[in-house]
Amino acid sequence: MQREAYIKLLIKQKNMTYKQFAESIGMPYSTLLSILNNQAIGKASIDNIIKICRGLSITVDQLQHIVEQDIPEAPLLLSSHEEALVRHYRERTGMQQAVDILLGL
Repeated sequence: MQREAYIKLLIKQKNMTYKQFAESIGMPYSTLLSILNNQAIGKASIDNIIKICRGLSITVDQLQHIVEQDIPEAPLLLSSHEEALVRHYRERTGMQQAVDILLGL
């Protein structure tokens, strides 16, 4: 997987448009589009790469190794609240069936 495709997937998982994401990280929309659509991440400034990575809650090192890992799909990013819910769900096995019913699973 190309780094640009990985970044696009992560932005999509955040339920944001590229324009919204660019605004949230303090980057001009045109700069983000240029990086993503022209396969120019290797030519982007380190400051812009850091902004993108921070906005996606990944490290520059993780982004660097994307091509090597050939990740078919972006990992699901969870907020700290969502992570806590998953932990509690796993710890309380007796309640899992009730939660599944409540959620229609």
